[in-house]
Amino acid sequence: MPTSKTRNIRPTSGPPVTVVVPCYNEEAGLPMLLERLGHLQDGPMRGWEVLFVDDGSSDRTFAALLSASRSRPWMTVLRHATNMGLGSSLRTGFANSSAPIICSIDSDCTLAPERLPDLVGLVEAGADIATASAWHPESIKAEGNFIRISLSRAVSGLYKLLIGQDIHTFTCLFRAYRRERLARIRFWSHGFASVAEIMLRGVLAGYRIVELPMQLGKRRYGDSKLKVGDAIAAHLGLLTLTASLVVMHRGRRWLPRREAA
Repeated sequence: MPTSKTRNIRPTSGPPVTVVVPCYNEEAGLPMLLERLGHLQDGPMRGWEVLFVDDGSSDRTFAALLSASRSRPWMTVLRHATNMGLGSSLRTGFANSSAPIICSIDSDCTLAPERLPDLVGLVEAGADIATASAWHPESIKAEGNFIRISLSRAVSGLYKLLIGQDIHTFTCLFRAYRRERLARIRFWSHGFASVAEIMLRGVLAGYRIVELPMQLGKRRYGDSKLKVGDAIAAHLGLLTLTASLVVMHRGRRWLPRREAA
């Protein structure tokens, strides 16, 4: 995968947590994100690595990240030469992460970066995947774009129905993963559906999933990169794939019992 990168020198022991932040034309919102992450580096995120993946931005996102990294030793910056999609950004970030716990977060702060230590704590307590859950019954009502919210809720409901698990949110990027579990997940989606695919494959693999109720806030800078038509098409394809995987998964469990009978 074509990337360019800059890296700061780090202790040989490596960071305890790597946070992957995909970015595409997020120049306007970066100052707020960097400020909040900087405060966390002075507290509960001390020693963590934050890995930014610029996905071929056409604005000054990459230049701003490079400039910021010069005074922030906790930052790593990677870049795709062209826009390759959210799934590709996640694959690049995960492949370049060495910590035992790997997180992914949105760059627009619609979910509070300050809640990252809570997710990491859930993985440390035994979860394989800990996810923010905007659609959990205990979450505060979401703010923001009505179409985006409706689409996310609808597809999460369909995935929940298909797999028969009590998981409320499949489309939230804001997560923490146990590294060795994440490494076994092979996901192929390139766009926003990649986030749901990771969760679905984790569920079907029997991973322990823990949801953390969290409010989805309103985007304050820049525009959403979600293209509704493309997202619907991608989720329809993933729903079809999921249905096939569920049938195969249940068939494998049923066949030995039938043969034994």
